[in-house]
Amino acid sequence: MRTVFLTLAVLAGLGLAGAGAVVGLGLYNVSAQAGHLPGVSRVLHTTFRNAVRLRAPSMDQVPPLDDPDLIALGAGHYATACAGCHATPDEARSATIRAMLPAPPPIEEAIAHWQPNELHWIIENGVKMSGMPAWPVKHRGDEVWSVVAYLTALKTGAAPEVPSRDLTGAAYCASCHTQVGGPVPRLDIQSLDYLAAKLEDYRSGTRPSGIMAQAARLVPPQDDRALLTELAAGTPQPTPRPTPTGPGAELARQGTRDVPACLACHGKDPSRGPALFGQPEAYLADQLRLWAAGTYHHDPLMLAAARELSEDDIIALSRYFSGGGD
Repeated sequence: MRTVFLTLAVLAGLGLAGAGAVVGLGLYNVSAQAGHLPGVSRVLHTTFRNAVRLRAPSMDQVPPLDDPDLIALGAGHYATACAGCHATPDEARSATIRAMLPAPPPIEEAIAHWQPNELHWIIENGVKMSGMPAWPVKHRGDEVWSVVAYLTALKTGAAPEVPSRDLTGAAYCASCHTQVGGPVPRLDIQSLDYLAAKLEDYRSGTRPSGIMAQAARLVPPQDDRALLTELAAGTPQPTPRPTPTGPGAELARQGTRDVPACLACHGKDPSRGPALFGQPEAYLADQLRLWAAGTYHHDPLMLAAARELSEDDIIALSRYFSGGGD
């Protein structure tokens, strides 16, 4: 028995020495031109597939993915964040991308065998040693569903054309903020000071958003004012009057000594807080959920105001403020 243990110890030592030589002396060829040893690609892909299926959220957690606004938002993000590697359905990958190891597959091939919940996990988490990055910020799985919605529509042939990657400046921002509703806020009702501050918050990560972190990096900070002025120069959209009664109106008027009412900051005085009247209901609900969950925490007063909100409260407030205000 002692001989067996000694033999195993020697073999283990030789194995460690060999591994050390491979690493320390650079014996393993990391060149992408060399490719993997036979069978390695198959093992890696099988590991990838099984790891995703083990960790993906339940299909019960998949929200409705047929909302045109959600699909359009995902298409806009895909155009600047994903198409560089996976191309768009009507274009080919560049020669440089095809030379990667592993090479990012064309988007139709990349999504062909994955379910929506699995696509969500891949987009949110990324994949080690593959060039596939994680979502730019943590705890924003809600945003990831927009890209999943676009990819799901692509699989069924119902996807819109992605915006041109040549769009810059105000035209780039307008491709979402004037053409997509639902989860995308209106900018025409906010002050330039507020919008400029939010752009900086997105760049710094103070306000976490993978979509806006990507969008804000395409705008040089010194161009913020000119860009926002151009965006605000269009014809203002009408803002309907709010419903003065109902659960949302009642909640908006409630406050305490420590936490003022919603209308104290989001009422008639735009200097006290961002304008909410007239924003899309879906956008308002999403933002309130982020505050209630603590994902947003950069404003202690707003964090305290949203902490105790129930889902029914969030729906009622979102409906109230989306109705407009005077």
